[in-house]
Amino acid sequence: MTVCFTGHRPQSLPFGTDEQHPLCLELKARLTEEIQTVIKNGADTFYTGMALGVDTFAAEAVLKEKEKNSSIKLIAAVPCPSQSNSWSKAEKARYNAILERCDAVAMVSDHYYRGCMHVRNRYMADRSDLLIAVYDGHSKGGTASTVQYAQKKGLTIIQLIP
Repeated sequence: MTVCFTGHRPQSLPFGTDEQHPLCLELKARLTEEIQTVIKNGADTFYTGMALGVDTFAAEAVLKEKEKNSSIKLIAAVPCPSQSNSWSKAEKARYNAILERCDAVAMVSDHYYRGCMHVRNRYMADRSDLLIAVYDGHSKGGTASTVQYAQKKGLTIIQLIP
């Protein structure tokens, strides 16, 4: 079984960039629990879109599970080579540390263009059986369109409300 993730970026999360905030710690714990549950139910391959926020949290949680179970695979679906260009030095370091530990990196486009993030999201959904979505259920944007696309594709969706 293959799983992909979608979710809000820090500016759309109630705790922003404060990863020590109790709500962030709770969200990370819930993500870890869901990942552990789907692994118990047969999931072995995970896609992350490598965005800041939920994608990063999910990737790091999968990598922790991979330390316990070498059959777990993490694939980075990178929308374009310049994804992290405007990020801080710390954010880039974290991004690169995750990429180095991925089993594969799929570069979805060779350049940035309006819509390449949506193409990346569809790329992941097209290769997955299940979507774990950190989504409030009413915001618009990439997370909402990914959830809608996954619904149309018939993916099982696990929704975590931030």
